[in-house]
Amino acid sequence: MNSATNANDCLFKTPLGPGSSRKRTHASVTNLHSHKRRRVSMASMDLSREFGMESSSGEPVSTSAVDRFVPLRPKTFLPLNITPRTNRICKKFGLADDKIFNFRDDTEISSSSNSEDNAFGLLRRSVSSLFITPPAIRASSVVENLAKRRQCSMTLDSPGIPTDPSAYPISWSKKNLIAVACGKDVFYQNLGTKVVSHLFKCTLPPPADIYAIEWGEQMTENYLAAGNSMGWIQVWDAGVEGASKILVRIWGDQTEFTPIKSFGWNGNILTVGKGDGTISLYDVRAQDKVAKTSQHRKPVLGLRWSGDGTYLASGDAEGMVHVWDKRACKSLLDIGTASPKMRHKAGVKAIAWCPWKSDLFATGSYSPEGKIRFWSTSEIAHCPKPLDTLSLNTGVLSLQWSPHCKELLSTHGCSFTQPLSRRRSSLGIASREQARQIAVTPSVVVHSPLTNSIAVHEYPSGKRLLSLTHAHMSAVTHSCLSPDGENVFTACPKEETIKMWQVWSKPSTSSRKESAFDKFAIR
Repeated sequence: MNSATNANDCLFKTPLGPGSSRKRTHASVTNLHSHKRRRVSMASMDLSREFGMESSSGEPVSTSAVDRFVPLRPKTFLPLNITPRTNRICKKFGLADDKIFNFRDDTEISSSSNSEDNAFGLLRRSVSSLFITPPAIRASSVVENLAKRRQCSMTLDSPGIPTDPSAYPISWSKKNLIAVACGKDVFYQNLGTKVVSHLFKCTLPPPADIYAIEWGEQMTENYLAAGNSMGWIQVWDAGVEGASKILVRIWGDQTEFTPIKSFGWNGNILTVGKGDGTISLYDVRAQDKVAKTSQHRKPVLGLRWSGDGTYLASGDAEGMVHVWDKRACKSLLDIGTASPKMRHKAGVKAIAWCPWKSDLFATGSYSPEGKIRFWSTSEIAHCPKPLDTLSLNTGVLSLQWSPHCKELLSTHGCSFTQPLSRRRSSLGIASREQARQIAVTPSVVVHSPLTNSIAVHEYPSGKRLLSLTHAHMSAVTHSCLSPDGENVFTACPKEETIKMWQVWSKPSTSSRKESAFDKFAIR
């Protein structure tokens, strides 16, 4: 009976190999087992682990991080289609041709078997680096001009120029004439012939030095407007080399002496910013004043018309900025409403309109803010916020756009640290009276690379392309651009000199090669 039972066991039980154990069994009424072998897939079997294979190098195998979606395949593996079952699965999922993702840890140092591949990859990267061309630098950029020389091309003595940083002591005309206000006199030099001429001397009572001068634009290129601190305005026609100079107009009030702060030409219209916050418009063809507005509450330090003569930007000593529409005869901002305004936290004298984008202009502020803000007239009406802001922590005294490339020049005075305010304690014990008397740490004058410098910024990235430190010994209070847009004159009252710098150059015009189609015509 025992032999029969053993025979039945041998007949119905699947023989097991030595040392192997059954992972799961199926209970049956007859306690008999199926002859069918359990199918084992060799796809994910690590042979080195199954057969006790050790690493040939004898070093422990480092486990690298695997990707979340692409698994790390074992070092030793068999193809997926090794059995009929796995072959069907491969065909089902489209992996019959061994198309499977294989994750590789790049941080792992490969063995000597992959050294040839690494050497080839290194050689390929080194060769490809030879064909990478750096971004081309335009010949008109400051990087190819002033950044290489870093020296002025001309220095002119100017004794007696106004010491106020808000003054306009120099102006460059469309006819290449550079004018300088020296005390009560105005001189100008023809930079083509190097001839210096004396234009006039202000003898109007009460005596006062000339504060601002400005050459005319398109229809008034030969006119120069001058104003002093007592409110007198004179317009002179320079003539030819000062030989036929003529006093065209004179405006002023002998009872009210309001200092003249800034000028802005637009054809025959002369716009005047005054110390009481008013902006007056004069026509050189008429004796009387044309129009007047008094929206500013502080002295109007900056006035600039856009290139097409449509908009007028103005800035005052309080930091307020207004843009006036010539066609509508009003400001783009709703005056007197609670809507946000265009403003800085310090006085604004530096204003410049972009020559290659008519709706873009920039403004710069004094200490203690020292920022350059970019504005767009198309965005001001519904959202008076700057497009971008450059924080320099240095007083910005003048701005000049380049007509040849997207760069902006700024001249500076002293540098400073931003003031820090002490806020009420987190416990909330401070009373209202103590909260109103918040102590503010004043800004401290410091030395920086922008102190008394000329800087050029790239637009719109804001990258500083040049910082010409110590361009003058003291603050660079004003600058003016040449008619060709290549040179800039800067003024320093403490030195009593003005300097000319070649900042940009005109882009080279490459001639087009003659084509075969230029020789023939289709009839």
